[in-house]
Amino acid sequence: MTAKGPLVVSPRLDAKPWGGRRLEAFGFGLPPDQAIGEAVVTAPDAVVEGGVQLSQIVGERPEAALGERGLAATGEKVTFPLLVKLIDANEDLSIQVHPDDAAAAREGDGQSLGKTEAWWVLDADPGSALYLGLRPGVTLDDLATASRGGTGAAHLMRRVSAQPNTLVFLPAGTVHALGAGVLVYEIQQPSAITYRLDDWGRVDAAGRPRQLHVEQGLAVADASSRPEPIPPVTLPSASGRRQLLVACPYFALERIALVAGEEVGLVAAESPQTVTCLQGTVQVTADGRTVALQAGQTAVLLADAAGTAMRADSPTVALRAWVPAESTIRMMADRQPSA
Repeated sequence: MTAKGPLVVSPRLDAKPWGGRRLEAFGFGLPPDQAIGEAVVTAPDAVVEGGVQLSQIVGERPEAALGERGLAATGEKVTFPLLVKLIDANEDLSIQVHPDDAAAAREGDGQSLGKTEAWWVLDADPGSALYLGLRPGVTLDDLATASRGGTGAAHLMRRVSAQPNTLVFLPAGTVHALGAGVLVYEIQQPSAITYRLDDWGRVDAAGRPRQLHVEQGLAVADASSRPEPIPPVTLPSASGRRQLLVACPYFALERIALVAGEEVGLVAAESPQTVTCLQGTVQVTADGRTVALQAGQTAVLLADAAGTAMRADSPTVALRAWVPAESTIRMMADRQPSA
């Protein structure tokens, strides 16, 4: 098939032992009596209109669908480069770490990618937290002792207050956990490799703990990585309010706020894009075709899409992701406060 225009995605809803029901507030119809932890939006098996998987569309014409930058972000692997999720942490997620590209390539068939990611906090209960790296002075030997000995690694972690409308960038190698009571939009490399170092003593109904990956995790962990929430960069725009939230070689994320009737162009040369509506109703146009997105819905725009734009039918907030140019990455870096 030749996909044209915006492709509206049907997310996969994954039940998790730490999940909840908060994704209903973002328009997701959750199955009854299940704790849903993730809405996986743009995985390769994501289904778009017509019942076709995103991986099939990408595989049929990778250069046109992904563009030069989209392919570069995956090391020329033919896979959609932007993995978007909405995550509901009703309980603390496991303390975990992800490998970088080089370490991931040593896994399995050698085709795996690393996992650098970012969280945009959508909602957070009072007193909730993000666990971002190890406390100063804590070593990997300390982490190894706690993880191997079963005493728990939580006391070694930096606990940062979770605040809505904040962005945290998590380079591969960062030891981290999403705290209970937090709902996030996550943008990441298209990787499924997670090494669990500690799971808070959680067990299933039969009393079995989840599998840990202590040795693999310790091998890729960076004890010096201690992320802090980063301030956005306001972008010049004739319409609406546009803020660049994060930019790295794998992805960039922008928050776009529009009042009813406002319209903005969506330009991302040589990269596909995703647009996720968080609030209101927005019309997304590409290749002469327009689709309406409600809160919780996402559209994919392929790299060769033409005439890309979005127009608000009501006060709207949306998140746009793409693979940025080097100039965008430099601009983000130059605007950040010095460590």
